[in-house]
Amino acid sequence: MEKSIAKVLLVDDRPENLLVLEASLAGGAYELILAQSGEEALKQILQNDFAVILLDVQMPGLNGFETAKLIKGRKNSAHIPIIFITALSKANEHIKEGYLTGAVDYIFKPFNRTILKSKVDVFVDIFRKQKQLEIQRNNLATQQIELKHQYNNLEKMIQDKTMELVLANRELQTSQERFQKIFQFSPNLKAIRSTKNGQYINVNKSWSDLTGYTLEEINSSNGLEFICTERDTHLDLKGDLSNLKIEYMTKNNELRIGLLSTEKIYINDELCVLSVITDITDRIKLETEISRLDNLNLVGEMAAGIAHEIRNPMTTVIGFLQIAKNDLGAPLSEEYINLMLSELRRANGIITEFLTLAKNKASNKNVENLNSIIQLIFPLLQAEALMSSKEVYLDLGDVPNLSVDEKEIRQMLLNIGLNGLESMIPGGILTIKTFLNELDQVVLQIKDEGRGISKDVLEKIGTPFFTTKENGTGLGMAICYSIAARHDAEISVETSCKGTSFFICFARKNNLVMN
Repeated sequence: MEKSIAKVLLVDDRPENLLVLEASLAGGAYELILAQSGEEALKQILQNDFAVILLDVQMPGLNGFETAKLIKGRKNSAHIPIIFITALSKANEHIKEGYLTGAVDYIFKPFNRTILKSKVDVFVDIFRKQKQLEIQRNNLATQQIELKHQYNNLEKMIQDKTMELVLANRELQTSQERFQKIFQFSPNLKAIRSTKNGQYINVNKSWSDLTGYTLEEINSSNGLEFICTERDTHLDLKGDLSNLKIEYMTKNNELRIGLLSTEKIYINDELCVLSVITDITDRIKLETEISRLDNLNLVGEMAAGIAHEIRNPMTTVIGFLQIAKNDLGAPLSEEYINLMLSELRRANGIITEFLTLAKNKASNKNVENLNSIIQLIFPLLQAEALMSSKEVYLDLGDVPNLSVDEKEIRQMLLNIGLNGLESMIPGGILTIKTFLNELDQVVLQIKDEGRGISKDVLEKIGTPFFTTKENGTGLGMAICYSIAARHDAEISVETSCKGTSFFICFARKNNLVMN
């Protein structure tokens, strides 16, 4: 049991006497509180409960005897033992008066420190034991009240228990009925299967309607597993699956697609698995059709873009040819011929860039290191940067080799790098960095210090024939995205008013061996 905090009150009008008493009792397991008058002692008694009071007899104002009478006359402090400390003679009349006022002991100055401390320790120990007894009495009284309360409630609890069991039985029955309704009439395919023997315990109407099997048919089919994936079977015997994409075969040999979720449950103390299949066959067909229509729309947009871009140079060539036809005696000048050739080369370049977008374009891939390709293209980018008072900085990390088409990677670096240089004012720095990310994937980062890319432009980056340049074809970034796709890489963009970073992250399976 935790010890009660004991306090000892020392009362003397002379500070030096208090100092001697405090030093004599130092190191005891109690708190010493000092008072220099009877009035101050009474104030302390109003605020604290003391184990013992050491009280000087001769004090100005209220002397020790008068103070003791007031202490003993107060109900809340009458129990506190008082030890008088005096330098007066040991005359019997003084001692008698002290005991009559309520003292339990008398100590004469000069006192023996050991005797004084021993007496105080005895009263402190008595104080602690009294406090412990009070706590025990209070605890016992509390326990008696609690026991009485428990006894009074026991009979009511017994009566209520019977009613609770009746209600619980009704709730269980209602819950079972509700589960059966939810189970049977859910639009999702639901089945309950035993993990012990693999037998289907129950299937719902949607399950039977979509698969074509009844409960009896599936259980008598010699272990037919109609749920499957490319790598696994018996999936509806595994618990804790969530929206796993699976294929299942119907009785009419129709292959359908669904999302499988499973949960382990107990039925009559038997471990079972509740499986739920959300059929997404029709949704996938719809998404495929929407994708096909989107592709057709994109083809239309690209055709319109090609027509627009090629029609301009063709118009120039046709115009000069018509001039030559109408004036046969005047052959075309070399300037006109060079202009027509330039326009034809422009049209041919547009067609070439457009064909580069084709995902089925053959790539000449070899095992290369990305850093080596960057270092080959670095002088060209650096020369372009110096012409406009800018700089290119390389920060190449130790990365594994990749299977890549060097020419395509160089083209992607040039397209994004030149765009970055064009976006910056003189003094800007273009940083090309390679590193491994947390997934051990090779990452190529191209960072500029331009004004950033606006949200509406960012959403259209990579769209064929979209450009913000006056003389651009709008195929540069589209080609970059096409090259990334052929290399199993993904392009992401981070942009702000302080610049833009392009991240080309190559798939982990493309990582080969370290240098």
